[in-house]
Amino acid sequence: MRYIVFDERRSGDFFTEEFDNRDEAIKSAEYDWDRRTPHDKKNTEAFYVLESVNSDVDAEDHFDGDIIRTFK
Repeated sequence: MRYIVFDERRSGDFFTEEFDNRDEAIKSAEYDWDRRTPHDKKNTEAFYVLESVNSDVDAEDHFDGDIIRTFK
């Protein structure tokens, strides 16, 4: 399994960070979210940890799966 921290901004940009371990992904996301300013949090459209159904980064369904933790 691959775990993806997904960060979508109101500007339309999005960023991802991938992990092999669920706990590491959640810990990283918590760390990033807790250090954001209220302004940054307001300008975040979505921020969550996703368990990918396909660990192949080139696959069409790589960003499909279950959200295991939502921050916004």
